[in-house]
Amino acid sequence: MIETLVRCVIQIARSRSRGASPRSTVPSIWAAALALALAGLTLAPAALAQRTDDNATAESDDAFGRSVGNESVGIYNPGDVRGFSPIDAGNVRIEGLYFDHQVDPTSRLIEGSAIRIGIAAQSYAFPSPTGIVDYDLRHVGERRVVSPVLTYGPFGGSGAELDAQLPITRDRFGVAVGAGLYRDHSQWGGANRATAFAVIPLWKPTANVELRPFFSRSTYRDEEPQPLMLTADSLLPPKVRREHYYGQPWEQNEGEAFNYGLVSQARLGAWTTRLGVFESVFAPTADFADLFTGIDANGLANEFVVAFQESRFASRSGEFRASRSFEDGSRRHTVLFTARGRIQQRRYGGEQVIDAGPVQLGVGHTITRPDAEFGEQSRDEVRQRTGGVAYQLQWKDFGELSLGVQKTFYSKTSETPDIVLPTSRAHPLLKNATATFYATSRLAVYGSYTQGLEESPVAPSNAVNRNVAAPALTTKQYDAGLRWTMIADLKLIAGVFNVEKPYFDLDRNGIFTSLGTVTHRGVELSLAGSPVENLTLVAGTRFLDASVSGPIVDAGLIGKKPVATARSYSIASLDYSLEGTGISLDATLESISRQVANTANTVEVPGRTVLHLGGRYRFKIIGKPATLRAQVSNVFDRYGWSVISGGAYVYNAPRRFDMYLAADL
Repeated sequence: MIETLVRCVIQIARSRSRGASPRSTVPSIWAAALALALAGLTLAPAALAQRTDDNATAESDDAFGRSVGNESVGIYNPGDVRGFSPIDAGNVRIEGLYFDHQVDPTSRLIEGSAIRIGIAAQSYAFPSPTGIVDYDLRHVGERRVVSPVLTYGPFGGSGAELDAQLPITRDRFGVAVGAGLYRDHSQWGGANRATAFAVIPLWKPTANVELRPFFSRSTYRDEEPQPLMLTADSLLPPKVRREHYYGQPWEQNEGEAFNYGLVSQARLGAWTTRLGVFESVFAPTADFADLFTGIDANGLANEFVVAFQESRFASRSGEFRASRSFEDGSRRHTVLFTARGRIQQRRYGGEQVIDAGPVQLGVGHTITRPDAEFGEQSRDEVRQRTGGVAYQLQWKDFGELSLGVQKTFYSKTSETPDIVLPTSRAHPLLKNATATFYATSRLAVYGSYTQGLEESPVAPSNAVNRNVAAPALTTKQYDAGLRWTMIADLKLIAGVFNVEKPYFDLDRNGIFTSLGTVTHRGVELSLAGSPVENLTLVAGTRFLDASVSGPIVDAGLIGKKPVATARSYSIASLDYSLEGTGISLDATLESISRQVANTANTVEVPGRTVLHLGGRYRFKIIGKPATLRAQVSNVFDRYGWSVISGGAYVYNAPRRFDMYLAADL
């Protein structure tokens, strides 16, 4: 069990560090940020909104998932769409171009992201099952804007950010830059210090060519890991005090992350070409995980500390795309060609498992750190290249159609300390078709079928064929629905979906192999827009019927429900502006139903509903726009548990307060 959790923790550690923007600070950052802001006043003849208008609710076209700056809203996020992870599936894009994600881009590099599923993915020539996460790079506007942002919270953390748009030669050359220093505090009592930096030049050598290279780096250190809890038998963990760190004081994570590359486009006669080349690197130099196992009803547990040695997860990827359109009266025909590829190389493993002994959950004890005894590491490499062609039809007032086919060549090699494993290969032909019919000027009906290829997990350490590199998995997805413009700007989207993937686990003989299929069927609803003046609404819900089928289920060894699945998840977010005051008020209600907590399906985590309240005050600083934003999350301090892969528990965040002050100078 410990070995299985170790593999889970590796994935969690990667998700944490490649996650949101790293945040950290030192006392001098406040003076530094203010000095830079004042310097910006002498540079900017006029200001445009850059950070003062950040508002995920106001900028959402639907309720499926949108992030803007430090805010996000929606029923989905980059790690969970229809019950699966688009990031793990490789369905990540930067401005629509293929990006093999190893670490999340810092928000100093990107303006935000959107989840593309259902009718929102109809315009994609090459969609993917489980949706697409599409990142937007920060842009250079026509005028110079310098935006300092000071943050406080949650849990007493603080930070300072500075983003700038600096046009240098009108319509030809400019640069967007961003930097951040942070000291974040977490719900489990940990903290970290981190930095983030990004630079995104823009060069237009001719009117028909645009080049946008970019570079970003983020670091983190002095970061205590989040404790993971695993109970004995069919129990939930007992409640413990939140915002208190119970781990070992010498557990301090640190590392760095890079994302850099180039996005370009050019018009060559009747053809439009786009090129994206990227490198993504996550390099933890020290990493720890704290596992509390065998927790009984009285909170007695065994503590294990997992110490990871220096690792590296890196990938080079890119896509070249060429398209041409033909006009035919009210119809536009477009043909597209794509070539994409990646080379992914990872070095990991050899971790040390330290038995810290029995402990009372929520109390903890300290042991002396033993000498490091790391083992040899494993290495693997994935090479994949794909070519595709697509046809799109846009018929005014009638509908849209998209047909595509891709041929991909995939190989994966793995080398463990004990053996060099056979190369796994896959060469599928992937097809997709999407269609939208405009029944009326207000009603559109859509449907799609999509195939994809994604990497499977390697066999766990407790398998007979441990660390085997299983073949990549062909997946498929059906969805259909409608979009109805009800009144003014208010749109309702209602859809159904069916996602199927091969299910890998251990058979009766302990061999890691394909045992059947995991299927996610569901209904998703979105209501977004402005039903009345000054009010913006984003509301959505997802109903999910997740099931596993195959010999291991038929034998009664596991239940029919995958771990960590909830039948429903809903959000409703309102933003109301008090006209003439500069004040807006917002409220977000989110609700999740019970979650399956173990493979036997004998334990469920209770559902919960949480309320968040906030507001904004827009005003002027020396004639420049500024915004003060404040929010109280989990207003009624609801306590609950979430389940992650491997059947481990983490508790939710308690009531918390955060605020920021932003200016566009």
